[in-house]
Amino acid sequence: MKAITVEPTKAGSARFDDVPEPDIQNGSVLVEAVAVGVCGTDVEIADGKYGWPPPGQTRLVLGHESLGRVLDPGPASGLKRGDLVAGIVRRPDPVPCPNCAVGEWDMCCNGQYTERGIKQRHGFMSERWRIEPEYAVKVDPALGILGVLLEPMSVVTKAWEQVLAVGRRAFWEPKTVLVTGAGPIGLLGALLGRQLGLEVHVLARTQTGPKPELVRALAGLYRLRQLVLDGVI
Repeated sequence: MKAITVEPTKAGSARFDDVPEPDIQNGSVLVEAVAVGVCGTDVEIADGKYGWPPPGQTRLVLGHESLGRVLDPGPASGLKRGDLVAGIVRRPDPVPCPNCAVGEWDMCCNGQYTERGIKQRHGFMSERWRIEPEYAVKVDPALGILGVLLEPMSVVTKAWEQVLAVGRRAFWEPKTVLVTGAGPIGLLGALLGRQLGLEVHVLARTQTGPKPELVRALAGLYRLRQLVLDGVI
């Protein structure tokens, strides 16, 4: 089976590799990869800036933004062959910390969590992968290939939840939001801002290409970062 692997903390070590078929100990659900997103985290791991292989191994299978098709749902997953799924990235620490104990793994406060494709667990950038049923999220087939955006959208959704939770500690009626950056995360953040009924301003440096048009398609306002820095806006 083929996969993209890297030797964490060693720049230039990423390669198209032969790896064993996924071990059933990694989960009873067998999935065929459909798409994998590549984000700044993957680039930084490939550049040797950080990353942790599974215990006892030297290489890590990359990929944490996943979309796959179920080949074998296993005995009790509630899934069926052919379903589209995305994998949850983080696993709670074994202690657990207070946040992990109540299911808030992304707020782990002792750092003993693990993450697919990042920290001590192989990722999804392989032809096939296995996952535990409770960490497989069924994706609406109507989304098609766009289902690979489920993981980054979950990050954006969590950010919005925290913003709203902080704001609602007192009287708060926001009408405008400023999103800094027009990459995938920024655009997804702008999309949610519009769905919340806010006037969206996106601040970025690109003057041409798809980013300004995508922002305008969201009925948002695109601002050039340099103009702001110069005090024009």
